[in-house]
This record gives sequence, C-alpha cells and structure tokens, in this order.
Amino acid sequence: MSWDVIARQDWELTVGERSTKYLLGLLGFVIVVTAYAYPLTGSEPYTTGRFAGVVHGSLTTLVPIVGVLLGYNAVVSERESGALRLSLSLPHSRADVVFGKFLGRVGVVATALVAALAVAGFLVVYPFGDLELFRYLAFVGFTVWFGGIWTGIGIAASIAAATKRRALVVALFLLFLFVLAWDAIADGVALALNLTGLIDGELPDPLQFLFGLEPGRVFGRLTDGFVDPSATVDGAWYLSEWVALVLFTLWLVGPLGLAYRRFAGGDLA
Repeated sequence: MSWDVIARQDWELTVGERSTKYLLGLLGFVIVVTAYAYPLTGSEPYTTGRFAGVVHGSLTTLVPIVGVLLGYNAVVSERESGALRLSLSLPHSRADVVFGKFLGRVGVVATALVAALAVAGFLVVYPFGDLELFRYLAFVGFTVWFGGIWTGIGIAASIAAATKRRALVVALFLLFLFVLAWDAIADGVALALNLTGLIDGELPDPLQFLFGLEPGRVFGRLTDGFVDPSATVDGAWYLSEWVALVLFTLWLVGPLGLAYRRFAGGDLA
C-alpha cells in the first residue's frame, strides 16, 4: 500500500501553496469572528451547542468553496503534465493515487477546521458561556465530514475530467448548483405550487426530502438534530437527523466512487 506516501506528499504540497493559505485563512477568520460576535449579538444562554446553529450557515457556503478549490486540481494537473503516468509507473495504483490525494487534502481542510473551531469554542465559553462538550465535538466531527464531502466532490471532478479547465467547470457548476442556486430553485417550486393551488404553504414531505438531499441541508439537519438544543427537526421519518447521517455517508463515498469507476478504466492519454 503506497497511498500513505502519496497522502504525505500531497499534504506537504497543498500546505505550501499560497492559495491554500488564503482559503483556509479566510475560513478560519470567519469562524473565529462569528464566535467572537456571538456573545455580543446572540441571546442567552451562550453555549457551544447554540453557537453551532449560528455558524453552520456560514460554513455551508465557505466549506464547499474551500473543498472544491482544493480538490479540483488534485489529479488532473498531474494528468495534463504527464506526472501521473510517471507516478503510476512506480508501485502506485490508481486507487492509491485517488485515496492518497483525498486523505492528504481532507487532512489539510480538517486541520484548519478543527483549529478554528477550537479557538471559536474558547471564545464562546470564556468568560460567560457554557461548554456542551459532546454536542460541540459532534459538531466539529460533522463539519470535518462536510469538508471531506466537498473536497471529495472537487477530487471527483479532477479524476473524471481530462483537463484542468473541464474539471474546474464541472466543480464550479456543482458549487453554483448546490450552494448558490439550490435554495432559489426550491423556493421557486414552492411558489409555483402555491400559485397553482396544489399546495398551501410548505412543500410536502417528499419534495422536502428531494430538495433536502443537498449536502448543506443535510449538514443543517444534523446540526439541528444532534447539536443545537434550541432547534428541532420536524416532518416525516425520512426527514430525520438519523436518515441525514446515511445521506451524509452517501455524499462522502458516492461522488468519488462514481468518478473513480470512470478514472480506473479510462485512458490517461
């Protein structure tokens, strides 16, 4: 197994890039500033569990951007330069390359998130807040998991496309669809169904489930159900936080697995 060698090399390469430092610095800055402002602008009681419900909205925008921009270039740049063929001529398989790149880049994102959330937790607790340790640890875990999902989506674009331009277009399209346009599409469908008299108010549970498949909404249900004591998850059983756990797992392995099938059998020329 040589994926660990690739993971270490990719970690060092990714950490050393200036663009990575800017992206992770912005992410950490937003998390820490939100934590600093939370006791000043929020309502009592000030707890790390309730803070998770406050900051997760920013994370659903920033984490996908960071994950996609770190992931889309992971493999396809080496494919274009010919370095990937050289790597595969060594005792590395295509699975080793993909798994190593994934672990290396997710490790970078995870380290930044854990560090920023640790500082944020301290700012929430000191001097008047309360630490809800297990809830906050769960939130940190879900956030790292969310970062892994979007980094995996970026790497999936990288191994499915033959050129960096195509990988970037695919990655940005998915980012635009799920992060920027998804809520507008859901609101548009709800408005159209209300105007035609097919529904009165919210979308029915099956449509809520359909639009709730988006990774950020799944992350939100996990935060509401397991972390934020002031929030609840309502609706049918398939809208519960437990089903969201299954969906989160599918998002982590699904896109990368499907892209790998294409990569494993494709020509690298």
